Amino acid sequence: MKIRTIDDLQSLIDNEIEESTVLDYKSTIDKNKPNWKEELAKDVSAMANANGGVIIYGIMEKAVGKGHSVPEKLTPISNTLMSKDSFSQLLSSNIQPVIENVEINYIPYNDQSGFFVVEVPQGITAHQNRLSHQYHRRRNAIIEAMEDYEIRDVMNRSKHPVIEMEFELHKTITNTIEKPLNIAKLYDHREDKHYTETKYELKFRLVNVGKVYAKYINYFIHIPLEIIPEKDKHPDNIDRENNCYEYFGDNTVRDLTSFKGEHGPARYDPLLPGIRGGRETIELNCDGIDDICSLPPISYSLMADNAPERKKVFEWRDIKLVEKTKSITKDLNNIGFNPLLFK
Repeated sequence: MKIRTIDDLQSLIDNEIEESTVLDYKSTIDKNKPNWKEELAKDVSAMANANGGVIIYGIMEKAVGKGHSVPEKLTPISNTLMSKDSFSQLLSSNIQPVIENVEINYIPYNDQSGFFVVEVPQGITAHQNRLSHQYHRRRNAIIEAMEDYEIRDVMNRSKHPVIEMEFELHKTITNTIEKPLNIAKLYDHREDKHYTETKYELKFRLVNVGKVYAKYINYFIHIPLEIIPEKDKHPDNIDRENNCYEYFGDNTVRDLTSFKGEHGPARYDPLLPGIRGGRETIELNCDGIDDICSLPPISYSLMADNAPERKKVFEWRDIKLVEKTKSITKDLNNIGFNPLLFK
């Protein structure tokens, strides 16, 4: 979930997006409370000890019954209360060990106030609130002290590989000019044809964001069924109940064994910490789709060695879009032109 603008914040309110394990709203940073630093460290460390997520400072909630609440209105935080640098320093000094790769984004409301959006990654070990000397974990919309077995389980994350997937959506627009044969121009008065084709490809790769190498990786990617080309649909991979198509993959490779293009048997290719795997491509058919961001999200589930299964959901608007345009001229009068290459 990427929150970068006032419109993104307002959208959460308009759509009444409830708090969850991965989303938390805070109306303000109340420095009048004697334990405000402790509460701040508690909120962030609890998110890291669970699944990671986003904490937004500057949105007030309202109760809607049975323990549920939804965001009600924007409550910008005065610049005199907090700055991005001081926020980062507070987290570093009051949580141990330091949570790596926390991203703090400031969204200005006006010259005097704004909002803080804190993106907290899942920790690779258990993080303690140094001020209270306690470990907390976020469960749904509440924060609770962690049990002993939970602390030990989270600490074991550093013993397991932590593998994630990166996605990019590639959009290629091809402008084509097709020139007919000169004889056709002469007798049929044919003109050059101009047409445009748009091609979408979903590119992805595995990334080892942990500190342990992964030997065996298996994953499933779930993509809305409506944008899978008919030629690629295999009946066994269609999930009618969720209206999606399931791709399976792993980290196996086959080595080239001869100059004739022959390959050896498949083998697993370990993924070392900090390394990105090779990029793979899934072709999409987006004909008739006016706005791809309106499609249901994609998701994946991933298993690596003895690590717990990892699951993640990506909204299309949060996937990096790579656009490029190219031009092609098909000239049938050019003896070197092969029309079969352009089918």
